[in-house]
Amino acid sequence: MSAAFQLYPPGGTGLVLRYFTPSAALRAYVQCYWQAQRQAQGGSEPAGIELMHPDGAAGLLFNFGDALERDGERLHGACWVDGPKRRTARLTVGSQLELLGVRFLPGMALPFLGESLAVLAGGGLTPGEALRRLELEALHERLLETPDPAGRIALLEDYLLQRLRRYAAPQVPALTASLDWLERHQGQTSVATLVAELPFGQRHLERLFQRHVGLSPKRYARLLRVARSRELIKQGGARASLTDTAFAAGYFDQAHFIHDFKAVTGLTPGGYRDHVRRRYG
Repeated sequence: MSAAFQLYPPGGTGLVLRYFTPSAALRAYVQCYWQAQRQAQGGSEPAGIELMHPDGAAGLLFNFGDALERDGERLHGACWVDGPKRRTARLTVGSQLELLGVRFLPGMALPFLGESLAVLAGGGLTPGEALRRLELEALHERLLETPDPAGRIALLEDYLLQRLRRYAAPQVPALTASLDWLERHQGQTSVATLVAELPFGQRHLERLFQRHVGLSPKRYARLLRVARSRELIKQGGARASLTDTAFAAGYFDQAHFIHDFKAVTGLTPGGYRDHVRRRYG
């Protein structure tokens, strides 16, 4: 494991996020490992809400604190597969929050999960006990017995490398190239333009995306456009022009921009700008 990590200081909810870099052997599959804990602030502050935006990727999630509450639903259990989300999830940040996660790159989770990503997509968390072949509950027990972050990351690395050696799926260059193309264009160019550059048709591309990504190419492109919009609003802060933001993200009318943004985040662009101002100052 690389010792390098990013630390995101606590915001209004007191949540501290740490991002750890995967080893070279897993860097083609794993975005990062992450740890989330609420920093004690004294007193008895009420629980806050953190937004968890979709990026087209899947992950693994392990809980070492109080029962997890996401989108207003209290979840029992200790470990889950976090399938590709279509909408922003809302995580309740209580006083005893402690989470550890693996975030795969979009389209790269199949060798580790052994399941079509279309089955896991939507928004909910799939309990580890529902996918017993993954042995996530046994892994959780080992993680629980290893309290230091470096030891836990090492266990995750070992687990993923074992699964990669045992169940490695063949590389799909066309899928990787298509994902790179959409990301490079930030989802702003039509899927038809992408298909015109491929040696096969749209139906084959759709099947590849459903199996490996869990989302259609069009839906994935929309997530990229909305993600770009969110970044532009963050960069612009309170003075961000939503008309300019829409144009820079590839939208040519406000109605389409607002529709897509709200469909993904649950907020209007103006509502998200207000959230950014409260969250980041």
